[in-house]
This record gives sequence, structure tokens and C-alpha cells, in this order.
Amino acid sequence: MRALFSLLVIALALGLSPVAAQVTEAEITAEGQGLNRDEAIQSALINAASQAFGVRLAAQSLVQSTSIDTSVDNEDHSVLVSALNKDIRQTLNTPQNSPILGYDVNNVAKTADNGWEASVTLRYAKFERLGADSSRRGVVVVSNSKQYRPLLIQTVGESLVGSRRFDVLNRENDQLFQNEKDFILGDDAASAEMARLSQASGADYLVLAQLQSLGVNNNQRETIAMTGEVLVKSTASGTLQLQVIEFASRKIKWSGSQRFGGTYPGATSVGAATLGRLISGASDKLVDRMVAAIYPIQVVKVMGDTAIINRGEGGVSAGELYAVFQTGEELVDPQSGESLGSMETEVGLGKVTEVKPKFSFLKMASGTLAEGTSYIVRKTDKKPPVAASAKAAPKKTRAPAGKPKAPDRADIFLNN
Repeated sequence: MRALFSLLVIALALGLSPVAAQVTEAEITAEGQGLNRDEAIQSALINAASQAFGVRLAAQSLVQSTSIDTSVDNEDHSVLVSALNKDIRQTLNTPQNSPILGYDVNNVAKTADNGWEASVTLRYAKFERLGADSSRRGVVVVSNSKQYRPLLIQTVGESLVGSRRFDVLNRENDQLFQNEKDFILGDDAASAEMARLSQASGADYLVLAQLQSLGVNNNQRETIAMTGEVLVKSTASGTLQLQVIEFASRKIKWSGSQRFGGTYPGATSVGAATLGRLISGASDKLVDRMVAAIYPIQVVKVMGDTAIINRGEGGVSAGELYAVFQTGEELVDPQSGESLGSMETEVGLGKVTEVKPKFSFLKMASGTLAEGTSYIVRKTDKKPPVAASAKAAPKKTRAPAGKPKAPDRADIFLNN
């Protein structure tokens, strides 16, 4: 998993992707008015750029950026394009992005009141994010640890990527990103590629990873008095703590810790790879708990005695058992107004039978589900009930042949 994550980071940093490039040349047509021909064209360009980028540009700044005697027509418009790009960069605060590629004047004419009106088609580079739209929160893994900072950031990042619940943002490969940026700004890249720049996402949450009480005891020796044999072992233990901090408000939204440790007979030292595996295991458990608290597993579709849940590879495994709960009324804290979650009623147990990349099948071992009802599931150690075997009917015993049994005194009394 770690190797896959590292390759993914490098591929993204170098601009490699299995999906086709999402930078395209787009067009938009707009109209404008002015006191003369040039002002009408400039007004139309301002309107087109404003619509294309969803901002309001000031026409006055464009006029000031162009020379009074600049010829504004289809053949000589480089000055005006440069002025538009300057305004876009300042308005969007994207100092290295020049998305406007050019324009065509469709029509220019005088109006009845001696003014001018123009229609232009603006060509610009449009960037569309890769993949489908999602509501995943963006997170950045950070750490105050000096010695183990890279290990913590990589390990916790891998666990978060594996959860498929967050967009993990990379901040650790600045030079690789800078190399790709320099290429785009150079002469070998197409002009439209400029739209890729200034598109980095900000983080919704900071995930702070810290090690506490880390102890590594290497080359521990013990001599057996009877034989004189020397036994060697090394041990490592500690606690990994994660805090989820909302970037905008700096509120701690979730906090948890997980102990880890191991004893290694015959080893004179605990290597970095071994320590990494211990921390990775603790990280996976912590992230599982965090995701379960923030994003509990939900049933997305019911098909008879089988449910489809919104976890796939890396989130669940075939054979695992889950308790299924029907969700009801939401509870709200009367003092803080904070949601306390919903009422839950356990309806049965299910077993994961098949795991897909993004979803899995859960077959009910007990209980039934109804379509159109909201359910969440949680991992459990409970075992499904075993159907009780039908009790064997008592065998009728035949009295041994021989001398008839003497009647009981009670029978004699009742028959008289």
C-alpha cells in the first residue's frame, strides 16, 4: 500500500494520469457597448471574460492597460489579450496564470444614438478537475515530530487514502511540483496548459499526527545461569495520537490514540522498517475509528437478504461480520444545539460476502431489511445465532414381555 501511495504522489506531481488531460480550449460569446468602436469591443471582451471566470472585471482598468493608439481588431490584439490576462491574474489572485488565448470580433456597428455595439467570441483555457465531483473533505497530514515527521506523514496519509473518505493533499514534494510548473511556463508546453496553474486546493482539515511515550530498547541481553546461554531481544512501544483540526475555525473535531508495541527475540535492534509497520498498524486502526465516527458505513441498497454498503477495497474485508442498525429520530443537545446523532435500533447481523473497489455486498445472517429504510452498519465480534435443532421426539419403550405388572394401589382406589 505504501509503495502504491508513493507512486501515486510522484505521478500526480509529474502530471501523469491514467485519465485524459482535462485542459481544453473553450469559447464564449458576449456583447458590449461604447462611445466608439474600440470601447465597444473592450466592453464585450470584459463581459465575456467576466462570464467565463465568474468574476466582475473593471472596464476602466482594461482601458488604462492598453495604449490609446493600439489597433483593436482581429489581426492585432496581443496588447488587449495581455491586458485581459493581467486583470484576470489580479482578480483571481493567480500570478502565473494567463488563461485567455485570444478572441474574434464577430460584429461592430453604430447604434441609432451614435454609440457603438460589438459582439466578440473569447477563446480561453478551461481546466476541469479530474474525476467525478465529490463532497470529500480535503485533508493535509502534519506533524511536530522532528525525528519521525516524514514517516508519520506518509503512514497516516496512506491510511487516509485507503479509507476512500478524504482527499489527501500533498505538501511534501514541492520541488517535483515546481519542476512541472517550470515546464508548463516554458516554450514546450501548449498555451492552454497554463490553466493547470493556480488550481491547488486548500485543506478543510489538518490531521495532526504525534508520537507519545515512544520507547525503543535494543540489544537486551539475558544470561541463563544454568547453561550460560545469552538471549538477545529488542522491543519497541509507544502511542500514536491523531487530532482532526478544522482549518478555518481551528476547532478540534476528533481526537484519538492507539498504543502499539512489539518484542523481537534474537534481534539486536529495531529497524526503521519494523517501527514503520508498528506505526502503520496503529494508524490504520485509528483512521478506521475516525472514519466510523465521522462517516459511519451506510446501506445504499437493499436486495432481499443482501445489502450493498458504501465501503470497498481497503475499507472492509470478505468474511467480516457487521451489526446492522436502523436509524431513526435525530437527537439534539438542548444546551449546545449540537447533533448527538440518531436513534439506532439493531435489526440483525450481516457478513461481507464480496468486496468491490468502492462498495461491498453484505448478506444478512439474522434479521431482515426493508427497502427505503435508512441503515448504518458497524463491525462486531458477535456471532450469528445458530438455528436450534428440532428436539428429538421421545422414543416409546415397549414393556418387556413376561409376567403382568401388578396394578398400582392408586389405580385400584380410583377404579373402585
